[in-house]
Amino acid sequence: MAESKKILIAGGTGFIGKTLVHELRNAGHEVRILSRKSDSANVYIWNPAKKEMDITAFEGVQVLINLCGSGIADQRWTSERKKDLHESRVGTNALLFSMIEYMPTLEQFICASGINAYGFDIDDVQHPETDPFGTDFLSDLVKEWEKSADVFAVKCPVVKVRTAVVLGRKGGALTRMLPAIKLGIGSPLGKGTQIMPWIHVEDLVGIIIHAMNHHLEGAYNAVAQCDSNKTFMRTLAKQLKKPFFFPAVPAFVMRILFGEMADVLLQGTSASNQKIIQSGFVFRYHTLDAALNNVFTSFTTKDHSPS
Repeated sequence: MAESKKILIAGGTGFIGKTLVHELRNAGHEVRILSRKSDSANVYIWNPAKKEMDITAFEGVQVLINLCGSGIADQRWTSERKKDLHESRVGTNALLFSMIEYMPTLEQFICASGINAYGFDIDDVQHPETDPFGTDFLSDLVKEWEKSADVFAVKCPVVKVRTAVVLGRKGGALTRMLPAIKLGIGSPLGKGTQIMPWIHVEDLVGIIIHAMNHHLEGAYNAVAQCDSNKTFMRTLAKQLKKPFFFPAVPAFVMRILFGEMADVLLQGTSASNQKIIQSGFVFRYHTLDAALNNVFTSFTTKDHSPS
């Protein structure tokens, strides 16, 4: 069993954070959470927008984890939204680093990052972590995000977890995909050939814990598999026993509906998971069928919606 640690998590009340907190506490770690409201023990108040922080949260902390970041595909990318995407990532890292003097016992900083680091591809080349950043908005955002994490290297090793589309019961991308599928009107987006890298939430949390237990450092792709958008949507419909015969949603319709953000849905990125595997990590869910089957196992045939 790994040594018990004192761990502080920013973003610990979100979809991924809740699963991570549960697993870490089950493993015997002391877990504290930074949140805008405190409604239970070991939850400390912070307000990144106002640069407010309860510094007692840092006492004795050995591992600091930042999972914060507004949803990339939640809203159209207005100039105000782009600012929020930046501040919720780069800004929270900067605020945490400004408190470094209160963390004399810090041994490791683990930060969420995005698989969009490499830009969009027209083929299925699988990017290793050594590949350069892309030149689009999302790639630039990830570059700045990781740069703001790397400042912690003056104090301790830094891990950047480049996260793919996360699949799970109680949140993530599936909550936005399910309504159309459940109505029997599921279809691929655009050409449908664009690559969708994905990971089950349990494997993502497993990678974070693996990185902590094995004292990893650097960037790691958190990707279980890469499938085409058409394959992903068809498999999802199959799991829900719904038809999948509607024509693809044209790209121009997607751009009318979502503006620049449509690029996330219409263009693909494929990334290699060999670095994390070579570090000794073993995925629980290697195939899309296995991952989705697990997600929906606990739901009745009548209602498959995550809650």
